[in-house]
Amino acid sequence: MTNDSKHLVLYALYSEYQKDVPEMETVDHTSVGVDVLTFNAAMLKLQNEGYIQGFVWRPPDTMDARKILASSRKNVFLTGKGVAYVEQLADIEQSASARQKIKALSVKAGAFGMEILKEFILSQLQ
Repeated sequence: MTNDSKHLVLYALYSEYQKDVPEMETVDHTSVGVDVLTFNAAMLKLQNEGYIQGFVWRPPDTMDARKILASSRKNVFLTGKGVAYVEQLADIEQSASARQKIKALSVKAGAFGMEILKEFILSQLQ
């Protein structure tokens, strides 16, 4: 597992995605333990790389996180590529139940010292 900010955000989105009815806007900078600028930069990268879709920011013509004045995660969703990537990185069995996937990801996050992320991931089980 990789623990840079982009991957922390992706892991948090993946854990929310596993819910029956995901609320992606609950994944924010505090849930992964980074500042807003770093979070927005990670979201831009993830969307650009095809791991997520639906992230909207203003002004829409910038790709510089420092110039983002507002953003919305309301319609963010992981792509199939994003799901497969996380499952590959964390050695998660594709056929596992959502609950098993969340537990497996939390174990990996804990093993890599990502305590804030681990707590967020485990909160998805409630």
